[in-house]
Amino acid sequence: MQAFFAPHSVAVVGASEATTKAGHVIVRNLRALGFPGAVHPVHPRLTSLHGYAARRNLAEVPGDLDAVVVAVPRERVPGCLREAAQRGVRAVVVVTAGFADAGDEAGRALSAELQALVANAPFRLMGPNSIGTISPADAFTTSITSQAPLPLGRVSIFGQSGMFASGLADLVRSEGRFGVARVACLGNKLDVDELDLLDFLGDDPRTAVIGAYLEGLSDGRRFLALARRVAARKPVVLLMSGRSELGRRAIAGHTGALAGAEAVLAGALRQAGVIRAEDLEDLFDLLEGLGHLPPAAGRRVAVVSITGVGCVLAADAADASGLSLPPLPATCLARARAVYPPWAPARNPVDMWAAIERSGVERAYTVLAEAVLAEPEFDALLLVFTLIPEADFDAAALVARLRAEHPAKPIAAVFMGGEAARLQAWSLAFRRAGVPVYPSPRRALRVLAALASPSRPTARAWSEP
Repeated sequence: MQAFFAPHSVAVVGASEATTKAGHVIVRNLRALGFPGAVHPVHPRLTSLHGYAARRNLAEVPGDLDAVVVAVPRERVPGCLREAAQRGVRAVVVVTAGFADAGDEAGRALSAELQALVANAPFRLMGPNSIGTISPADAFTTSITSQAPLPLGRVSIFGQSGMFASGLADLVRSEGRFGVARVACLGNKLDVDELDLLDFLGDDPRTAVIGAYLEGLSDGRRFLALARRVAARKPVVLLMSGRSELGRRAIAGHTGALAGAEAVLAGALRQAGVIRAEDLEDLFDLLEGLGHLPPAAGRRVAVVSITGVGCVLAADAADASGLSLPPLPATCLARARAVYPPWAPARNPVDMWAAIERSGVERAYTVLAEAVLAEPEFDALLLVFTLIPEADFDAAALVARLRAEHPAKPIAAVFMGGEAARLQAWSLAFRRAGVPVYPSPRRALRVLAALASPSRPTARAWSEP
């Protein structure tokens, strides 16, 4: 499996001078990222591509060859796999579609032919209909879309969608939501499947949080047994589609997978300690929180909000997520009174507008956040901001200090409103400080609830590099 992420050498079969072709983009990405291994474009009429010497076929590639990426029409794929087998390749990614996903007789026949070839081959195959892998620390990718370097981190994602190595990778890069260790796109799962990836990532020292999107399970019993073992040490977040009949029909046309019974699956995943994501938005929310924050000791949350609506929405969301909002202890109330006018009530959730008017925005946030974090009655803190000019201060410096002084307590932030450029700047600054950012109390408290789950690993096993 390591050869899919950090090969010493890779050949790209179907290399092309046409800039929009997959075989061109893959080679261009490897050059742009500075991949340190040997790169061999393969095309019968090319002499070079992006500074790499081209070969007419795999037999002409010199030296050992770890990995091959196949980007040719589907009828030529079986021949490429035979050549790869003769070369003793360890890993093959087939980006070509049109096999089980096509739904036609020719696609099914080709899929069966590939299955027979792989059964006796020295390599493992990812795909077909896969755009493969990304490993930022190794400057390696087989993505067929243009890739800039991803932020390094300890979150790994795999699944049956090329989006993870294309558009969603771009989103992670631009928003800085978490750092990435590995990305793998399984495609049709003809050979390498979720069992292989979960097993590999479970033991991967670079990976501390695992996210997955699946459209079906190759072996449900084995997956659940493996997930239980991995989730005891690392958080595993799974987005499983096909909950509805319409969704199951859509899956058949995407990767040809078969979805299982939803009610049985949901209960089994819960027992295995897997965190179930509702959609892609929820998946990335959870990965951001789990990727930055320690587990919570309990389910008691303090909310400090600049706006009353943030308090009310947080109360509803906490109740829906199984979290509690305990009253402020006497020692906490005494500290809070230093920034409030005498007439203003102080309670949890903390509506702090009166404290801001009396003491200023920076002092109010600082005193109130420090007061609740100092209390053993609270296991986590949610800070709610509205990014108006009148509430501007170096909040990122404050949350960075709070994280350093209270490393065992999760701190999350919600930005409710504000001009787009200010929202982007504050979000990047908070994420660099190790505090995840969400657009609503509901989404933030959903993550804090996951951090407090009994199945959450009890010890923080990693830190961002």
